[in-house]
Amino acid sequence: MDNDDPIQMLVRDHDTVRKLAEKYLGSSDIEVKKQAGTQLLQVIHLHSRLEESIYYPNVRCLDDDLVRHFEQDHLKVDDLLATLQGMSMDEARAEPMMREMLNAVLGHIEEEESELFPRLRQSSVDMSDIGLQMQSFEANLVHMQAQASDQGGRRR
Repeated sequence: MDNDDPIQMLVRDHDTVRKLAEKYLGSSDIEVKKQAGTQLLQVIHLHSRLEESIYYPNVRCLDDDLVRHFEQDHLKVDDLLATLQGMSMDEARAEPMMREMLNAVLGHIEEEESELFPRLRQSSVDMSDIGLQMQSFEANLVHMQAQASDQGGRRR
C-alpha cells in the first residue's frame, strides 16, 4: 500500500464511509445509529475538506466539467452535513436527512471511483505530490480538531 497515493487515500476514506453507512442504515438501535451517525459526519466532513482544498484543484486539469460536477455534489452534501452537525442524532428529522445525505455521498463515491480515478491513473498528473499535500492537509485538520476538543476540557 502506497501511503502517498492520493487515490488509495481517498478509497480508504470511501470504504470507511461505506462501512459506517451500512452500520447506520442497517440498524434500528438508536445508540448504534447515533454512534455511526456521529462518526459519519466527522469522516465525511474531513474527506470533503480534503477533496475541496487539495484534490479537486490539483486534478481539475484532467476534466474541468467533471470536477465541477463533483464540486456541485459537495455543495449539496455540505448543506446537509452542516444541518446535521447542528442537531442531535435522535431528533426525528435527523434520520431522513442522514439517509438523503448518505444516498448523495454513496452515489458520488461510485462516480468518483468509476469515472475520475481510472482517468487519473492513466494521466501524467504527479500523484505523489498531491498525496503529500493531502497527508499534510489531513494532519493539520486532525491536529486542529484535537486542539478544539482539548479546549472543551479533559474531564472523564
